[in-house]
Amino acid sequence: MPIYEYEKCDGDCEICPGRFDALQGITDDPLAYCPTCGLSVKRVVSAMRFAIDKTTNYDKAAKQGFSTYKKSEYGVWEKVAGQGVDAIVSSEEDKRAVADEKSAAKKPKSFDL
Repeated sequence: MPIYEYEKCDGDCEICPGRFDALQGITDDPLAYCPTCGLSVKRVVSAMRFAIDKTTNYDKAAKQGFSTYKKSEYGVWEKVAGQGVDAIVSSEEDKRAVADEKSAAKKPKSFDL
């Protein structure tokens, strides 16, 4: 069962925290009122996590028309199954662009007010 997050529509409540979680079935209607104070609430988008337990079956994917690749080194992916090209190789320009983007993301940003 998923856990949904709700927040008050009419502002803050002095009894409850700003947001609360509710364990509900996926087909259940959203809550309209807070179960503690009775104020109207709305469901909000929150973080979601899921995991796939099955391992990838490359041959089964190939039968469905997909090509699967495995990373063999930086910028190089080799075909595991399917009818696609044997390897995908990044150009030096693409590798530099990715490296520049990663280094820019690590730099702290300053906000002058």
